[in-house]
Amino acid sequence: MKKKLTIILLLLISTIGYSQNTFGEIKGKILDDFDNEGILGASVYVKVGDTKFGTVTDINGKYRLKPLNPGTYTLYISYTGKSTIKRFGTLVKPNKVVILEDMILKDSTLKGFTKIWHKIPLIDPEDAHVNTIGIKTIKKSAALRDIGKLLQTVAPGISVNENGEVYVRGSRSDAIQYFVDGVKTTSLNGIPGAAIQSLSVYTGGVPAMYGDVTGGVVILETRSYFDMLREERAKNYE
Repeated sequence: MKKKLTIILLLLISTIGYSQNTFGEIKGKILDDFDNEGILGASVYVKVGDTKFGTVTDINGKYRLKPLNPGTYTLYISYTGKSTIKRFGTLVKPNKVVILEDMILKDSTLKGFTKIWHKIPLIDPEDAHVNTIGIKTIKKSAALRDIGKLLQTVAPGISVNENGEVYVRGSRSDAIQYFVDGVKTTSLNGIPGAAIQSLSVYTGGVPAMYGDVTGGVVILETRSYFDMLREERAKNYE
């Protein structure tokens, strides 16, 4: 009995460890349109359901919002006497820091929100070895119903045989590691394309946290209820 309990505890610790490693964060700087200097104490937050999760800017106007589950967020920036900024479509990737451009808060005499839409680059400029596609690209993909073909659209050097086995740059199919919502798995079979929030592929330069990998790493994040809720709310402002 003790042996069984020990095994269960080890499995739980392992799962929690992988899950903890999937958090991402958002960082950037907020400026005042009057003097283009950083604003101290501006509120920066996202909404998860009806709950706000946020931080405030420091003396230089800088902020760091973490930890955040991978997904697409609408970022709110507000300050007394200034017009609130709404930044739509900010994609948070697993284990990554999203560095946003400097944003300027304008005088509140300008009614309503300042709206900004985020454009997600396919290649991360800070890590050229990882390619990522988000929900908007996935929804429009002709390979939506075939996850093997969908992977081929993410990065070059990926091939899939007739049995659905994935190969990265000619390596063996068992030389690839898969992570679904932070949990290591043997494949992505059985996951519908419509359930995918983001898909990232390392084809080289794999971070040490993923272990000794000779092929590549595929990281898949599924859509949650809150992801779908944020998407629906964002449509009202498009």
